[in-house]
Amino acid sequence: MLITRYRWWSSPHVHADRSVRFISYLCFVGLCCKSLLFAIPSHAFEYEDLVALIRDKELTTIDTVIENLPKEYLQNFTLAFGSRSLHGSSYENPRVILFGNTAKFIIAFNGDPTHSEYHSLEAMQFREESKVFELRSISFENGVRFSGKNPSVCQNCHGINPRPIWSSYEYSDIEDREHWPGFYGSTHDAPVLNEREREAYIRFRKLAAEHRRYRFLILDHPETDWYPFGTGPHQHRFRPNNRLGNLLARLNAKRIANDLKSKVFFQKYPNIALQWLLQCNQAEQEHYLSFIKSLYDRDVEPLLHVKLDQFRSKSVEQVAFVFEKLLSGLDVYTWNLSLNPSPDEPRFFTGIVSIDDLVAAAVLSELADNHWLRRYYVPWTQRQLYNSFQEGYYDANVAPGEVGKSYDEIELFFDRERAKQACSQLEQYGREEAGMKND
Repeated sequence: MLITRYRWWSSPHVHADRSVRFISYLCFVGLCCKSLLFAIPSHAFEYEDLVALIRDKELTTIDTVIENLPKEYLQNFTLAFGSRSLHGSSYENPRVILFGNTAKFIIAFNGDPTHSEYHSLEAMQFREESKVFELRSISFENGVRFSGKNPSVCQNCHGINPRPIWSSYEYSDIEDREHWPGFYGSTHDAPVLNEREREAYIRFRKLAAEHRRYRFLILDHPETDWYPFGTGPHQHRFRPNNRLGNLLARLNAKRIANDLKSKVFFQKYPNIALQWLLQCNQAEQEHYLSFIKSLYDRDVEPLLHVKLDQFRSKSVEQVAFVFEKLLSGLDVYTWNLSLNPSPDEPRFFTGIVSIDDLVAAAVLSELADNHWLRRYYVPWTQRQLYNSFQEGYYDANVAPGEVGKSYDEIELFFDRERAKQACSQLEQYGREEAGMKND
């Protein structure tokens, strides 16, 4: 075997050409083999690359697929011992979720032949062009079979317009609080903080070395004995659960922003919607809340059958629920990433910003250059965002391992205080949209 891993060239066009010439030379001299026939991608690894890998190398088992995946995937993953997916799992044989650097393409598998869907890979691809998630399954039982896009069995949980499912992260000083139940590192991404997880993870690492699938995972790191996890709530490169939540929330925000702009409410009441997204104080005023509640009662409740008889204007959760239904339609509970949410569920939180903040960032970033609100939009990198909460936090905890760069690659944030300077004008325009008189 002359080549056992892909090389992700820093200069794809020049080096890809050289690699093609090199392969041609090897074939000319009679040294060409099947492992060289898979084209070297000049882009991030995607679902189509996985399909080409399986077909071109004639891979017939999940083991051999894992063995041939890019290193980026074998070192960026998390482990579920209590999976709620189709994949069965346990402490000794957890479900593995490989998410690479950006989580735009995710691959999942499990490890016990007696568990459900042992012969299937599950995949989720975020499409940057259309801003949607696509779900697929690849079965390796009695041959290789590729599912179509978004099988109904996946849509039962992920929705018609699919969204990821992931738990929110609210920082807590309570050491045994579980942020991601059923996952190793459920508390602050640190198995060492949970006695049952600590002992189970030690056993898993020993078993993984000889396991036909897990042995390809990178479980060693010079700075932690618990890789891919760490021992506390700060270093993001050793926090796969929190990191995956950050990445998925940003991708989901782009999906939501793209979707809501096509909806009637946003087209008819854009300034009212923007007031909510920017969390302007005006959006908390009773006349606005009465207006949006009346629209909900008229247009949504008869179809959704979720009554809000005890609608509380000071309940951020219920107001967010109403706005979400008006902005996004009847694909229920699509902003939060939970499996079984309710109208009173807290907003999805990454540990530093909410899903609503991220949707606002995605909407503002795509404003036309001549839009009056554009002058209030100042893009922020993750360095600016994290340092606005605690100076120096980014360099100490987010920059190592280039985690912050992966967040920025998906979506920049924005200066919220600058954006809120537009709230007074949004108030004026919003009252006009609602047919109210301006004072």
